[in-house]
Amino acid sequence: MPTLTAPTVALPALPADPHTRHVLHLLDAARRCMAQVITFLHLCEHAPAWPSTPTHSTAAAIELRAATVALIKYARRHHCDACNAGRMRATLRLAALLLDLWQNGKHHVQRPDVYPVTLAHSAGRLFRDTAGWVTTGDPGRLLGQHV
Repeated sequence: MPTLTAPTVALPALPADPHTRHVLHLLDAARRCMAQVITFLHLCEHAPAWPSTPTHSTAAAIELRAATVALIKYARRHHCDACNAGRMRATLRLAALLLDLWQNGKHHVQRPDVYPVTLAHSAGRLFRDTAGWVTTGDPGRLLGQHV
């Protein structure tokens, strides 16, 4: 049986800090959810590119924040004939919630003794519930009644 001398797939190096790993997992789930919502909303061709690389490092988390800020600027300032005002409001609302999740996660990683992880969890739940409401139109999602 031949032995492999080199790895066939490069695995991402995960941070050693459990707080960072946990927050990066929350951010990656939110990134995937936001990508689904952006696809569902059918934004115009001028929308900024959304990152498709997994959020496994702090550099990817910083890239996610930059993409979120670009999406907020796009939703606030861009107006063309192909834009739908309701879709732009939903995009702005979700991008702001994602930025709030990013900020709460950053605070928890920097000072876990002062900022509990429950703040990031609450921001993540609010983001997921609002994303579910945007994609399904079911108001029960906003009330915590996952159907």
